Amino acid sequence: MPGGSKVEEKAPDSGLDENRVEAPEQAPEGEALAALQGYSEHSVDDKGRIIMPQRFRDLFGRSCVMTQGWNRSLFVFHPVTWQRIRSQLAQLPFMSEEAVRLQRFFISPATDVDIDSQGRLAIPAHLRDWARIALPTSETPSVVVIIGAPYRLEVWSKERWKEANSQIEDGAVFQAAAALGVRLEL
Repeated sequence: MPGGSKVEEKAPDSGLDENRVEAPEQAPEGEALAALQGYSEHSVDDKGRIIMPQRFRDLFGRSCVMTQGWNRSLFVFHPVTWQRIRSQLAQLPFMSEEAVRLQRFFISPATDVDIDSQGRLAIPAHLRDWARIALPTSETPSVVVIIGAPYRLEVWSKERWKEANSQIEDGAVFQAAAALGVRLEL
């Protein structure tokens, strides 16, 4: 401007605080996620989608986070539970090989997955590959097992589920309980 005066330009106020973080979706009340249990078998459709059982869908709402699990399974977490897990993993020391390995295993493949109005969720291709869940063919259907476990669901190819469980011996279960100090008093 003539006369040497300066005019400061300000961006219009959008009403949004750029530093504000949205509050996470609320987890189900009580310890409902700790009480996840049950077994279901479901077909995989040609788009890699499965139906989440209604009893689980009621707790998860419209979204979940899916990542790699033990023994070539998939873990499915409520978004609030996943946020807690991810936060704990992020606090591990960067210069620890074991910490980096854990972060890569769980965080890198993790994917936010929407649950559609029909209760279906699409298993991303990289996670289907990890869990060895095939798309169906005209000759071979594809079936998964969905189990409830504390704070998570597990999705397994039916074949992997049978294989993993056929290797569990009673003695190994008793040894695991003893090693963890588990004493069930009735």
